[in-house]
Amino acid sequence: MEKIIIHLSPRSEFEADLKEFPELTSKNKLVKKSLAVVKRHTPGILRYLSKQRTLAHLPTYLVEIHCQAEIDEAEARNRLRNWLRRKMIRRLFYVVIELLVMPFTAFVALLPGPNVAFYLLFVVFYFHAKAFLSLRKIKVENLNISILKN
Repeated sequence: MEKIIIHLSPRSEFEADLKEFPELTSKNKLVKKSLAVVKRHTPGILRYLSKQRTLAHLPTYLVEIHCQAEIDEAEARNRLRNWLRRKMIRRLFYVVIELLVMPFTAFVALLPGPNVAFYLLFVVFYFHAKAFLSLRKIKVENLNISILKN
């Protein structure tokens, strides 16, 4: 089982940061092709997309929580629940905006060269939608977490 590392902020119960997570891959042919185009033309976005994929598959990982303050497991799970709820709401907003913008990228396909705008938007939409749908189903009580103090 792979592990991911999440740092909880000591200042706010809603702040957390996904520090270490696995690299992005996909078995879907269209997504693979889109990832190849995105990797070639805009490689900086792949780290962001890897985070989205990790959020979508969170229950399959061992979650290691790092925090500077001394917190118990119940508090850690509560903070993780709040953070995941914020992530879910934000992903819903992104999915709606991307659905509204996607039809306009068809006009960009008429320009010569690769249609990077469509591929980028499609890949980002795909991973935001997967993350949103998965975050809706995640129960923090069922996550396999361990807490470490920095």
